[in-house]
Amino acid sequence: MKIHLLLLTCLLLLTGIVPALADTPDARGEIENLKRRIAALEGRETEKDAPFTLETFGKYLRLHGLLELEAFTEQMEGGDETSDLTLATAQVELEVEVNENIGGNVVFLYEEAEGEDDTVEIDEAIIHLTHSVDALGGEIGIYGGKMYVPFGMFNSHFISDPLTLELGETNDTALYLDYQWGDWVEFKTGFFNGEVDTADDNNSIDSFVAAVEVTPAEGLSFGLSYISDLAESDGELVSGDLSGDSYRSSVAGGAAYLSASYGPFTFEAEYLAALEDFDRELVDANLALDEPSGLTGRRPQTWNLELALTPAEGWEVAVKAEQARDFMDDVRRHGIVVAHGIFRNTSLALEYLHSDGEGEDNDPTHTTTAQLAFEF
Repeated sequence: MKIHLLLLTCLLLLTGIVPALADTPDARGEIENLKRRIAALEGRETEKDAPFTLETFGKYLRLHGLLELEAFTEQMEGGDETSDLTLATAQVELEVEVNENIGGNVVFLYEEAEGEDDTVEIDEAIIHLTHSVDALGGEIGIYGGKMYVPFGMFNSHFISDPLTLELGETNDTALYLDYQWGDWVEFKTGFFNGEVDTADDNNSIDSFVAAVEVTPAEGLSFGLSYISDLAESDGELVSGDLSGDSYRSSVAGGAAYLSASYGPFTFEAEYLAALEDFDRELVDANLALDEPSGLTGRRPQTWNLELALTPAEGWEVAVKAEQARDFMDDVRRHGIVVAHGIFRNTSLALEYLHSDGEGEDNDPTHTTTAQLAFEF
């Protein structure tokens, strides 16, 4: 399969059957959710403003960025209250278009986290290859580099990441093909060499992802996605402290999402889970570590449900319920968030979450978070 995919990629490059796709691949996660929320509060589409654009001899250089300042208080029942003020996100993206056939983008990201060094990292660096030729009535694009692979959707109206993202988001160096048929079907398939190897793995390009997204009508979309090894996600299901032969065979993962809007209401639903069981000995080994990974059972799974309302221009209110099983101590969360677009490209949001998990150290917790975000 890997040889066939590589041959197909080379053939597409040589024949030029890669039509023009003006935008970078759809990103997922908290940052993209915030950008969509700011756009919705202003009653506009998610296209980025382009005041910072340089053009020279037909070449374009665009600069985008995002700043997030957050303050939170957390109260565990029976415990002390904690609070902090953090620069949650500082992101700068450079997007380059050399001509209609080639472009790229680099995303620099800083996230302040307690107990970690303050560093700026390259979050994404992607090369886009395009050509203005239709293929079978649709359009094909090739994307390669460090990216969030197309597994899971993670739509959310909240400040905090949904549990589906905590389990399934995967950032790695990958190559994938994107096929878009009209405005309502998009198929993606790609491969990469992940960080987690099973016993007797020969360190090869053996991880595979595939996703299909359907938009049958305006305001309605749904999709399915698959990853050949869920342990490759950033959820750290398999700890690096384990011996090399502890992880015996890959465990595939699957996800499904639905997003529907009608008038002032928007409904989001997503389910993401392992499609097979992790080995019991592996789970026991993870739990035996002083700092166990997120894997706390044999078949981790998460779901997230959200309902958002836009009661007036510039305002949004959303409620949610979500849960994890065999992951993050079977945490359950529900809450509410209110967001307001105070200026152009600027939003202020206030979120409350109640969480409750299993185990002695997982008493009910009340968390309130305020966020000031500015996109440029």
